[in-house]
Amino acid sequence: MLRLGFVGTGTLAAAVIDGLQETQGTRCRILVSPRSEAVSRALAERHPNVERAASNAEVVEGADVVFLGVRPPQLEEGTAGLPFRAGQTVVSFLAGVPHALVAEKVAPAVAVRVNPLPPIRLRKGPVVMYPDNPVVAELFGGLGDLIVASKESDLANIAIASALMSSHFALQNRMIGWLVSRDMAGDSAAAYVRSMFAGLAAIGLDALAKGETVDPAHHETPGGLNWRGRQFLTGEGWFDDVERALDAIEAHSLRLKSGG
Repeated sequence: MLRLGFVGTGTLAAAVIDGLQETQGTRCRILVSPRSEAVSRALAERHPNVERAASNAEVVEGADVVFLGVRPPQLEEGTAGLPFRAGQTVVSFLAGVPHALVAEKVAPAVAVRVNPLPPIRLRKGPVVMYPDNPVVAELFGGLGDLIVASKESDLANIAIASALMSSHFALQNRMIGWLVSRDMAGDSAAAYVRSMFAGLAAIGLDALAKGETVDPAHHETPGGLNWRGRQFLTGEGWFDDVERALDAIEAHSLRLKSGG
């Protein structure tokens, strides 16, 4: 039976563990570090194959695959003295921390970076991995759309693009609020808007699987409602603002890395 260990048991680790129950639950045992206490206790109570360890060292000693979920500034402290060994795989969730640095801290184990997103608990959304690793690919293959980055810089750029996730929900909520202001029931408005976006995402993924692109013009009738909506937003520079927002997020990230 595959033994998995989580050093750092936060919200993301919990989402991964919940997702793994559906795909790997019968073939793995999971050790979780005692912090966070509330999250680790809840996981152990929820899943019979999850056990709280007394320490991070116990997690590493008892695992074939170790998931590293400490905060990036805690990498040095969080890995110091841990008994990583040859033949062990360490999966780093540490956004913005170079792969080479993690590999140095967990040697002689093999290090792999993975950038999961919150929908992983529902086995949905992208799971980006660098570099390719068959053990990690098998674990995450059923938890979403596995994407193997060709270079580490892809992960940094993906993190920037992902910074619009909360804006996506803000857009949904504005649309829901507009429908409610037109006297539509709130639960019906929310169900419609969220289902619509989920369906559009499914169309995009279907096109990707077929090697096709998605042309907005194919989803509107000239002079129709969708056409008018896109024309208005284009005229207002809304889509240009999306790119400017990503540029601003990237510039802020670069300043933080340089200490500026």
